[in-house]
Amino acid sequence: MSKKTKSKTTDKKIEKSILPGNLYNMSMAPKIGEDTNWFQMLPIAIFTAVIIMITRMASYQRPMAQFVWSGNNNQLNDFFSYYKMTVILICALVVLVLLLYRVFAQSFSLRKSFVYIPMIIYVIFVLLSYAASDYKEFALWGWNDRFEGTLSILGYMAMLFYIINTIRSERDIKWVIYPLAVTSALLGILGLSQALGHDFFRTTLGKELITPSWFWNQLDHLNFTFQNKQIYQTVYNINYVSFYLTLLIPLFGMIFIKSVMNGRSEPLWKKFIWGALFALLIYNLIGSASSGGFLGMAFVVLIGLIVLNKRIIEWRMPFLFLIVITIIVAGISYSRWLPELTNAVNGVLGTDTAAQVKTSTEEASTNSAVDTSVKHTVDYMITSGDSIVVSFDGNEVNFKTFPDDPVALQISDSKGKILDLVPTNVSPIYQINDPRFKLITVRPAKDNNSNHYFVIGTNGDEWPFRLTEKGPKYLTGLGKLTDLRKVPAIGWKNNQGFGSGRGYIWSRTIPMMKDTLVLGHGADTYCLYFPQTDYIGKYNSGTFTTAKDIVVDKPHNMYFGVIIGTGGISLLALLSLFAIYVVQSFLIYIRQSYADFKTYIGAGIFLGICGFLVSAFVDDSSVSVMPMFYGLLGVGISINAILKETRKPKLKAEKE
Repeated sequence: MSKKTKSKTTDKKIEKSILPGNLYNMSMAPKIGEDTNWFQMLPIAIFTAVIIMITRMASYQRPMAQFVWSGNNNQLNDFFSYYKMTVILICALVVLVLLLYRVFAQSFSLRKSFVYIPMIIYVIFVLLSYAASDYKEFALWGWNDRFEGTLSILGYMAMLFYIINTIRSERDIKWVIYPLAVTSALLGILGLSQALGHDFFRTTLGKELITPSWFWNQLDHLNFTFQNKQIYQTVYNINYVSFYLTLLIPLFGMIFIKSVMNGRSEPLWKKFIWGALFALLIYNLIGSASSGGFLGMAFVVLIGLIVLNKRIIEWRMPFLFLIVITIIVAGISYSRWLPELTNAVNGVLGTDTAAQVKTSTEEASTNSAVDTSVKHTVDYMITSGDSIVVSFDGNEVNFKTFPDDPVALQISDSKGKILDLVPTNVSPIYQINDPRFKLITVRPAKDNNSNHYFVIGTNGDEWPFRLTEKGPKYLTGLGKLTDLRKVPAIGWKNNQGFGSGRGYIWSRTIPMMKDTLVLGHGADTYCLYFPQTDYIGKYNSGTFTTAKDIVVDKPHNMYFGVIIGTGGISLLALLSLFAIYVVQSFLIYIRQSYADFKTYIGAGIFLGICGFLVSAFVDDSSVSVMPMFYGLLGVGISINAILKETRKPKLKAEKE
């Protein structure tokens, strides 16, 4: 090779290494505008559009008997999360192989972006939290029916990195958006069938499709716990339906606007399809009866008015169509959204959800074992040594037991004053002979195994305590013994039913954060650290009063879940990632001319991401919705980069 030829080759490589918008560029890396091979786009389409639809029965084992608040069944089944997690990991492994292929094929390029910094920090603290976790199996794979552990989160980040460095053209964008449109239509139709009482998954064919053949002789016993006509689609929880729809409705709304503004150059049938899809998604959002989705969409409208501003007047015709569609759908489904919205408003205004009514004890009949018309607040119950300490209406009473005499009981108040028991007209139930405690009853009991109990009654609810060598222990509804303690709580004292019990859950979650300001307990281990034995708190919540043994497996706040699972620093990193994208997008789309497909898609994704992040304050991360979120986030970051990279040459040309 001559020196001249060698010099030209070197110059060419240098030129490619400094292509605009790239931090690093190998000799055969594609330029902006060049289409990516369809096979390399396939994992992105599956991750973003297909995973959400996966529904299949999976059997697995977990060591559940070790937890006092859980049953003894270690063999569990899942329909909505296990295989979604599996495909997430498969997609992540495939893209890692593809990235290695690009490196060896000299076609790898690293797009310039500040988002890599928070992504790296987030991944580091996810791994550190796993390493420090006391429950590594759960931290690795995730909690039962959720499966959003360390591996799933690493899969999210791998896919996000890959998408950012793969999407380079309008054709690449369509490789994601069009499959997503098909998926949205199918899920929307499924949700419509569920709302109309014709749930496909309750049919024989539907059950056969989501179960292995060996289970088909048991199909009659397969019944989901969803109420009739609830819209749950394939995402396990009705809240997740509205959660992911906050991503899609703005996106397909913008596509509809683009289609209408194209005028006669766009066939009428395309306009109809986009409009019908928008209507279908709106119906599913409203039909899911989740106020979290309403909150997210309200924020979408607000941000949309700010970002699109005068363009709304230019697009008044398609905007009017979207408004009319929304009004018609809302009118048809008012019986679904009106009660949910009313309850949400009442929750925000605040009511004493425990419905405690303080009345003078003189009004209660002393000859009745329980006067259910009178309620009181049970502040806490504590088992300590040989005593059971109960506080209600701010007054404390101590039930002291005697190991040598299982039927003996000494009762005293907080000052040590001995209190007497008096019989009621229901033997062998007794009341405390004190005006402060007349509504509390107590009775001795004995089971078939000759175990002795004292059963404390609180206005119709009974709390059985077995007498053991280690003192009295509370007997749970699952037949297990545990100590009771006073559980730390912050906020929502008189409104614990706020947001369908979120007030109670958040009031117990916030104190947990003091232990995870740096490192978390491990991804998706929230359930293991929530005070599940807070039976008194659940009783007082107004939401779990009749379901004290219910297991709280998620915080109903995506950000709370992050800080408990992977720590406060990981949350800051994740928020920084989102903030970089949101601020960048705001600055781009508030001044764009909206002349091409990419801009409309980018703006739609931006609005959807904003709505999703607001809905996340009352909804949870899950393997059902996060692949779509991170897939669209990656596409959104890529579109922003494309718009910036194509804008620079134009500005330079204008200056020249």
